[in-house]
Amino acid sequence: MITDIRDLEPGAEIVADIVIIGGGMAGITLAREWAGAEKTVAILESGGLEMEEATQDLYEGTATLSDGNGVERDIGDYPVTSRARLYGGSSHWWGGKCVPLDPADFAARPWIRDSGWPVSRDDLQPYYDRACDLLSIPRFDKDYAEPRHEGRPPLDINGSVHVASLPRTYTKVTSYADTPHFDEFLYGFTDAANISVYLHANAIDCRFSPDGARLEGIGIATLDGKRYVARGAVYVLACGGIENARLLMAANVLNAARFGARSDALGRYFQGHTVILKNRDDGRAATRVYFSDPPGPLSLYVDRGVDEAPHAVLGTTLAGQARYHCGAFTVTMDVTEKGADAEDRALQTLAARLDGADTAARATDRADADCSCYFMTENMPNPMSRVTLGDEVDALGLPRIHLHWEYGAADLEGFERSVDGFARELGAAHAGRVACPIGRDDAVSAMLPSRHHMGTTRMHADPATGIVDADLKCHDAENLYITGSSVFPTSGIANPTLTILALTIRLADHLKEKLGAAA
Repeated sequence: MITDIRDLEPGAEIVADIVIIGGGMAGITLAREWAGAEKTVAILESGGLEMEEATQDLYEGTATLSDGNGVERDIGDYPVTSRARLYGGSSHWWGGKCVPLDPADFAARPWIRDSGWPVSRDDLQPYYDRACDLLSIPRFDKDYAEPRHEGRPPLDINGSVHVASLPRTYTKVTSYADTPHFDEFLYGFTDAANISVYLHANAIDCRFSPDGARLEGIGIATLDGKRYVARGAVYVLACGGIENARLLMAANVLNAARFGARSDALGRYFQGHTVILKNRDDGRAATRVYFSDPPGPLSLYVDRGVDEAPHAVLGTTLAGQARYHCGAFTVTMDVTEKGADAEDRALQTLAARLDGADTAARATDRADADCSCYFMTENMPNPMSRVTLGDEVDALGLPRIHLHWEYGAADLEGFERSVDGFARELGAAHAGRVACPIGRDDAVSAMLPSRHHMGTTRMHADPATGIVDADLKCHDAENLYITGSSVFPTSGIANPTLTILALTIRLADHLKEKLGAAA
C-alpha cells in the first residue's frame, strides 16, 4: 500500500517490525525481500511519486573538489544535482550500468591506506547472483572472466596479466528503458499485505531508549508542518551516501547522540567516481587510444546501452595494481569522431609503425583503431575527504551539508602510474599507444563528477575504525542498520548499484534470521 503521510492525522504513529528510511533502490530492494513475509515493513520516503522542487531543495548544500594541495574547484550544485529525492530515488537518473566489484576491491592492498572489506567477493557472490536476477541481467562469473561474445573478441594485451577486459552490462530496470521492468520494480510488491510505503515522510530525529542503546522511534516531518513518529523493532537507514551520514550527524547535534564517536569516521572517507578526460580547444577529444592492428571490430568496447549486448572496458587487474602501485583503473572507449585530422592520423600511423610497419596501412584504414576515451581511477579512502554540517538549515530545520571531496596526492599519483602502466602494457604488446595530455595541476579541472557517493558510514569490524559491522549493523545502536554505498570501505571503479543491491539482499537474509521470520 502506498500512502501520502500528509493524509494521516498529525501525531499519528506508524508501527512496523522493520522501518526503512529511504525509498530508493536499496530501500525498495530490502522491502521486496520481505513482501509476503510474516513481518510488517514500512518505507519512509521523503518525496512523492514525481519530482518536486521543494523536496529536491532539501539536498541543497555546498561542495568543493580538491587535490588536497591547494587546487580547489567549486562544485556547489553537486549535492542537489547528483541525487533525486522521490520514490525510487536516483534510480530515475541511473543509466542501468551493472557490474560487481572486483575481488581485488575487497582485498586489503598494502599500498592503499585503509583498504580491505570485512567481507569478500566470494561472500557476496550468491547475493550478486540474486541482484542480477532481480535486475533481469546475466549473472557475472565469480572469477570475473573476460567477456566472450560471438564476433566481438576481447583484446589480448600482454596476456591480460596486468590489464584485462572487464565486463559491464545494462539492466532494463531503469527509467531510460522503454519497458515495464522499472515500474514492476517500483510497484510490483506494494500490494503485499505486510508492506506500507509512506510518501513525503521526512526522517528528522532519532528517539532512543533510556540507556541510549536502542532506537525507539524516528521523528517524521512534512514540509507543510505536520509531525509523526515511526516505531519498529529494527530500523534501516537507506538514504544514500551523503544523506545517511547527514541524518546521523544531525542526530548527534540535535539529540546528543554519539554516532561514530569511537571512530570519528562518520562523514569521513567520502569517495566518488569522476570521468577524467581532456578536450582540445575545438572540442575534440585529446585523451585517446591509438590501436596498431586490432584483431577484429572493437564493438565489445564501443557499443553500449540498454538495447546493446554487454560491453567491456579495459582495466587493471590486482596484479597490475600491485605492479604499478595504484588503485583500480579503467579506460572506456568510444568512436565518435569521423574523419580524424592530420595530427590524429599521424599519431595513429606512428603508433602502428612502431608496432610493425606491415600493419600501419591496415590500422590507419580502420575507423575504430583511433578511439576517444576517458579514464576513471579509484578514489582512495581518505579521512580528509568528508561531509560536514554547515551553519544553514533546510526547510525542516536540519543542517545543510558541506562536501569537501578530495582527490589527493595518493589519487593523482596512482592515476599517473595507472595511465603509464596501461600505456606500457599496450606498447609492450605492440598493440598501440595512449595519449593523455593531463598534468598534475590539470587533473581536478579535467574531472567530471559522477553521481556515486560512497564511504561516509564505512563498514569495519572494529567500532574504533568504522560505523557499521559486516552485517551492516550500526556499532552505536543495536537495532539500527545502514545500507547503500555509504558503507563501502573502498570505492573500486565499478558502478556501485549492483553491489548496493547485493549488500541489501544479504542484509535481508540477516534480518530474517535475527527476527525469526519466514519469507
